[in-house]
Amino acid sequence: MSTFVLKILFSGLMAFIPNDNGTEVTVLLLNADHYHTSDGSAMQPHKPLLYARAGSCSGACVNDDLTIAASTFRDQSSSAALDSLVYALGDGSAWAISGSDITVQKSSGAASLPALNIHNGDRGTVNGQPKIIPTTSTERQDISWIPSLQQLCGGGCTLDSDLLANVPPEIVAARFKINSGDLYTYSIARIGSDVTPVHFKRLDGTGSTSAYVQAVASWIGVDIEVTGDSVDFVETKYDNSTGRTMTLSPDASGKVEVAVVNLPPSVPPASSSNDAPQVGKHFEMYYELLASPPAREARLVPRTGAPSGMTVPQVTWTSVHPSNAVTSELLNRLRFEPGRSLYDRVLCPPVQPWP
Repeated sequence: MSTFVLKILFSGLMAFIPNDNGTEVTVLLLNADHYHTSDGSAMQPHKPLLYARAGSCSGACVNDDLTIAASTFRDQSSSAALDSLVYALGDGSAWAISGSDITVQKSSGAASLPALNIHNGDRGTVNGQPKIIPTTSTERQDISWIPSLQQLCGGGCTLDSDLLANVPPEIVAARFKINSGDLYTYSIARIGSDVTPVHFKRLDGTGSTSAYVQAVASWIGVDIEVTGDSVDFVETKYDNSTGRTMTLSPDASGKVEVAVVNLPPSVPPASSSNDAPQVGKHFEMYYELLASPPAREARLVPRTGAPSGMTVPQVTWTSVHPSNAVTSELLNRLRFEPGRSLYDRVLCPPVQPWP
């Protein structure tokens, strides 16, 4: 029986929530429609999408969805956008996902998928405290670079338990269940040529700066070694209507790549160079996941750099993101590679509840 690697990459307005024993992580893709930040700005609608680049696809396979193509390649004509989408997907597929749970399952005749391994011990320490930036590629993989709500709102913040109910509240547009493979930080937000931390403060600049300072993840990865000829992506609808299944087989290089994003339509910049991302006002929405959310104007959001007086080691971004570890044909063809997506221009990383 053959083996291949399934790589799944996540970015955008989403939260990673583990179960109690670490055998499953639920990724919440948030519904941003009609949300206003504390400065009165309306958030742009976000579109949860799943892109799959593969050698072949059977089942519910679509590579000519004009709505997805236009959202992904909005600077191109309709025909050019469709061509670009096909080029990105190869013989794979793309789904718009809404009102559903997505799971990865073994195909018929394949071996069981490996258990979930969460990279939560790779981050180094200095004088007994976690480093504020990764200094090696291994340290970059630690999942703790996803910002923690508990660190920002203290011991009084508790997640709304309904988020994991069979039918979640309206804030959840869709969910992706991860219960297999290696879960790790694929990339840190790219701010200039060096690895740069962020600090957290209210959007209006009032109040004190949080003592919580660190680099933040922009893309999260899951690598699953599949023993078999294919793997299934299965959609189950919250309203019990008919879902979908697509079966993906590897390309000539022995890979299947999938990107799960929750982003507004945008035109990516030509360059990945980005010295000054905007303050992450979108981050305020994550506090809505709490059972008792604080007032919007009191919510802390990410800002570029460490607080005044804090010393940060000088480490180049490329040294902790070597090309042999952080490379994706799918992201490159979608123009989503680290440094070029919207959430590299605006500091809105994924979030997690872990301390």
